Amino acid sequence: MRTLIASTLNILHLHRRALLTFYLFFSGLALAIITPSLTWALASLRPVTGDGAISTGGIIEFLVSPGGILWVVVSLNLAALTFLLQQAGITLIAAAPQHQPYRTALRALWGMTRSFLPLIKLTLLQVFTHLMIALPFLAATGLAWSWLLNLYDPYLLRIEKPPELWWFIACAAFSGLGILLCNGFLYLRWILAVPCLMLRSFSPTGALHESTRLTRGHKRYASGLLICGLIAILLLPVLVTFAFDQIAAGIFAALQAHKDMLATVVLVFIAAYILMGIAATFLGVSVYGAFVVSLYQKTSGVVSAKRLTIPEHAGLKAWTAELLVVVLALSQAWLVVSALEQREDVRITAHRGSSLKAPENTLSSIEQAINDGSDYIEIDVQLTADGVPVLWHDADMNRIFGLRKRISDVRYQDMRDLDAGSWFNTGFAKERIATLAQAVKTADGRAKLFIELKPDRNTPHLTQTVVELLQRMEAVDGTIVAAADWLTLQEAKRREPRLKTALIAQFVMGPLWADNYDILALRANRVTPATVARAHRAENELHVWTVNHPDAMSRFIDMGVDNIITDRPEVLADILQERKNLSDTELLATKLHNWLR
Repeated sequence: MRTLIASTLNILHLHRRALLTFYLFFSGLALAIITPSLTWALASLRPVTGDGAISTGGIIEFLVSPGGILWVVVSLNLAALTFLLQQAGITLIAAAPQHQPYRTALRALWGMTRSFLPLIKLTLLQVFTHLMIALPFLAATGLAWSWLLNLYDPYLLRIEKPPELWWFIACAAFSGLGILLCNGFLYLRWILAVPCLMLRSFSPTGALHESTRLTRGHKRYASGLLICGLIAILLLPVLVTFAFDQIAAGIFAALQAHKDMLATVVLVFIAAYILMGIAATFLGVSVYGAFVVSLYQKTSGVVSAKRLTIPEHAGLKAWTAELLVVVLALSQAWLVVSALEQREDVRITAHRGSSLKAPENTLSSIEQAINDGSDYIEIDVQLTADGVPVLWHDADMNRIFGLRKRISDVRYQDMRDLDAGSWFNTGFAKERIATLAQAVKTADGRAKLFIELKPDRNTPHLTQTVVELLQRMEAVDGTIVAAADWLTLQEAKRREPRLKTALIAQFVMGPLWADNYDILALRANRVTPATVARAHRAENELHVWTVNHPDAMSRFIDMGVDNIITDRPEVLADILQERKNLSDTELLATKLHNWLR
């Protein structure tokens, strides 16, 4: 094991410049060609896949559909091919004799290109074999969901956590462990396939067989080193971020009296952080590649690569790669600084009203949300059996009324006198189920409505009924109609083009098409600065839900989201006011702290 570690470190030391040059060239190639090609390839599948999955139920339907299976298979193969291409180039560098680093890097890039077709075949063989091994475990997880949880409302699962949920978690954990062990074992058997292909010209199938032979008896310590390396790679970003956060605090304290230098120092600081991120990624990729080559050399006795030739002009001015990455870091830093200085214009949406202070989806929660400073009130709307739109979230009436019936199975006159508040607090015992018409009157002129439509098989006319009510009450302007499916939004827009429509998504798997909605309302743990930027480039707003912690609110404000949906609108209102009262230096320090997290 010590020999293997020493060999890996020696490769990194001897070829560090060549590895860095190749990494930068490959990253540029990925940005310019590979990533757009992947995007185009996945987009071209739209006629087969249809629209993507955005909810828990939707993901299961998407994954078991022919189009969904095709999308997953293509996505995995493209991602795996990108990784193998990079590792092929690193393999050629790591196994090459020490030489002029820039030409070595370009020889590796040329050799990787010449081996493109065999690498595609190798990718297909590995991905499909891994999928076949994982399939029984994935099928078992799907069956467990169908048998145990299919009839439960996902929201009630999170609230009530019935025994069936824990049984499903146990089944899923067992399946996950099976995938980890079986696919992990196969991964270790084939870990040397790329060196066999690139260094000894094996066919893709022959490379897999040769890797299986070479790794026999070496999997235990190889897996141990890989696990240790993975832990180190995962810890490195955390440690770097912590260190830079502490440095930032010191910088702002020292520059209180030198505000004229603040922008320049912050620019250099962010550029240094970006460079550290690039260095950490480069280190992880290179260490893995050097380790695989060291293991290959140890098990096979082959020390050097086959000799490659490239056109003479290919090495012209390759030394500029390091300069380009510094320029890239500075330009990215400038964009970050510009983003930190953007105007803060975040609207507040109270989730089901102020649902931590009053019963959700009631007139009391709407009144409280208005008093708490909300710009919008998010309400859930369903139809009763006699066609009255009422404020209701759950699939049935059990949690609030203790009835195992759907709202769509009961007439409004049979539920209008039921106690809709005592479940929350006995002080709200007189609260009754609210109609949409009552909600419109309550909010009129004081806050706007964010109406989430929840149709079921018994209420195909929900969208039509709601839109006609809004038109009749002259409440269209400023109102947002939201849903977790495209067809509902398309119908709402067709019936009333002035309405803003919002697609509510827990996550996105598969194609997501911006022409079907005005707003993307995305779950908080799926929102990143890149997500916000993509939404704005598509001229969509991005709303984030449900955000209740003050630190998370501040972080999303800095990301530039348009609307934060929260159960605590008064807390968000206070944060926005506090930020208005900060000095420029204090606000910049707060934004930089949030950016580093």
